[in-house]
Amino acid sequence: MKTNRLLVAAPVILSPLFASTVLAEDSEGNDMWSGSTEFGASVTTGNTDSSTINGKFKVGYQDESWKHGFRLEALQASEDGEDTANRVLGEFESNYALTDRDYLFGVLRGNHDEFSGYDYQASAATGYGRKLWLSDKGFWDAEIGPGVRVSKTDDGQQETHVITRAASGFEYQFSDFAKFNQDVTVLAGENNTEIESISGVTSSLTDTLAMKLSYTVQHNTDVPAGTEKTDTYTSVNLVYNFD
Repeated sequence: MKTNRLLVAAPVILSPLFASTVLAEDSEGNDMWSGSTEFGASVTTGNTDSSTINGKFKVGYQDESWKHGFRLEALQASEDGEDTANRVLGEFESNYALTDRDYLFGVLRGNHDEFSGYDYQASAATGYGRKLWLSDKGFWDAEIGPGVRVSKTDDGQQETHVITRAASGFEYQFSDFAKFNQDVTVLAGENNTEIESISGVTSSLTDTLAMKLSYTVQHNTDVPAGTEKTDTYTSVNLVYNFD
């Protein structure tokens, strides 16, 4: 996990029943639910036996005033029978619109990374967000607010600290078939600052299928001795959209 990994996309077979249970329509027939799932994997054999699997799932719901979003991500890698990466992250956010551009947010986040030096880091935050840029080509959102984080290191030390959460979400549609997106989250606290940056380029294959190249940076400013502060992940995934 301390080096970049290229994950080659593998086909994903999704049941139509799954999609039908996730999607819903309002009384006027407008879709209020949307989301995506993506998967990538690579396997090598011979002088070195290694495997890498990653999966991501996102789902969102929106009405006139409220917007809810949930994401779940998992990464597992091994080499010659030894785990080299084992990470799970979940995040849920709710936004309440004050105006067309201003909103309030609340977010819950938790992650477990076996090789980060932390057994887990969990946080809750609330605050103010604004759409800095909005057009038919994309958007740029920014959020800031206070929160609290509970963390536990691998040696069993547990701490609770007040944090400041800052986040930015950007998306630009190059064409009908390609778009760029970048999401940055900063959780700044007295004992540690978590920084997550996810950049991606998505190219549509069909109305529902796409290929996505993404680059993720995970950084902790304060980690236990013998642990790297920064991890990076590069992936090429097959994406199924159900929006």
